Amino acid sequence: MRVPPGDTQQPFSLLAPWDPTLPLQLADFELNAFSGTQDALTPGMSYPTPTTNPEHLSASGGGDDSQSLFLDLTFPNSEVANELIGIFFDKIYFMLPCFHKQTFLEEFHSGHVQVQSPLLLYSMYSVAAGFHPDPAVKGRRNTWYEEAKLMYDFTGRAPEPALRVLQAVLFLVYHAYTCGDYSACWLYIGKAWRQAASLGMNRMDSAHAVVMPVGQKDGPDEEHRGYYNRREWTGCTVIEKEECRRALWILFMMDRNQSWPTGWPNAIDERQFKLDIPLPDRIFQTFKSESDSRPTKNVPFTRNIDTLLASISLSREPLDVFHYLIVAYILLGRTTELIHSIHDDPSSPEYILECEKLDNYVVKLRLSIPRTASSVLEASIDDRGQVVWLNAILNTILLLLHFRAVPCSGPANVKQLFEKTVIAAKDTSQTIKDASRTSVDLLLNIHIASSLYMGE
Repeated sequence: MRVPPGDTQQPFSLLAPWDPTLPLQLADFELNAFSGTQDALTPGMSYPTPTTNPEHLSASGGGDDSQSLFLDLTFPNSEVANELIGIFFDKIYFMLPCFHKQTFLEEFHSGHVQVQSPLLLYSMYSVAAGFHPDPAVKGRRNTWYEEAKLMYDFTGRAPEPALRVLQAVLFLVYHAYTCGDYSACWLYIGKAWRQAASLGMNRMDSAHAVVMPVGQKDGPDEEHRGYYNRREWTGCTVIEKEECRRALWILFMMDRNQSWPTGWPNAIDERQFKLDIPLPDRIFQTFKSESDSRPTKNVPFTRNIDTLLASISLSREPLDVFHYLIVAYILLGRTTELIHSIHDDPSSPEYILECEKLDNYVVKLRLSIPRTASSVLEASIDDRGQVVWLNAILNTILLLLHFRAVPCSGPANVKQLFEKTVIAAKDTSQTIKDASRTSVDLLLNIHIASSLYMGE
């Protein structure tokens, strides 16, 4: 890897031998690889996240090359950039609904985002470019993706700005799905989760979180030094807090999407996840940037499924589809943990009872969902994409539960379970047909790619 012109340090190499004299505090340093300062790539400060494309970060000869990799990172011109941002909010936002549109556009047009988080923009451009009509712009999506990956690889345990970095990861994972970079998906979800947890973002709405000391309070930063959670992220505004909830819930969904088809363990532990369920988007988008208090109360997240389902039925305000999606993914996570368990015997009565319990939860959730949130043809235009998404995930849960249980069940139940499996598969097929009658774009959703494949 080349270093910026004028840097007198030796080129940084992933192949550099490990120095056993490095202090244990290495993990607490952040590598600011894009600052352009002489210390930016000082050897021994930190190491980037392993990448699935080692050649992209391989060492090159000499540090005097004026064509530094970092200086080659360029944004598209303002016209194309505006088009890509518009494409995101028009075609992709329903899949990654974690931005307050007015605030983001204000920061974008003022140039604040470009300076504060180029990582976010490169990752966003990489996804939006796939929908751009110009082949030249579309052809740059992988270049922007690689640039964003490089930037993210050099983020440390407590990245800045934390929220923008977390949002950028969602785009990276999204694009990685589309180009088959599944290893990056797996690694980035885990890294982003640990970064968020290290800043306390995962327990933002907990009233009982405890930060345990792990050392003595000494050194120049006595307020935080020696404690597990040295830097606590706190959103300055109600908008930032709501964006954080949304971003982490989407990361939660991506984690479950990655685990159920593969059997790999979840990265996000539900027991360490305490964030309220986001407000309906129609309310969220009316927030003003100067708001310093929560105008509407969020529904608290609880791990008790009965209580969570009851809160849906007792809600005084209409809920949006994203709320139902979150509950569906909680059930998907529980289902995945059951069917991929390396401890539970699928032929045991306890396993069958647990399957029936989860099946009943899905039935209760379906009964709580209005037709406008369950039928593609009856949903509003803005909600159709998430309605397709919701149906696909609910049917996935049923397919996983019943198809696995069929060979383990008694003869009297085999036919019934098989029929339930067929019904779920047919419902997915019907959802695809209904979506195709409105817009095929509703099916271009990486969250449901595996679900549609299994249902068909």
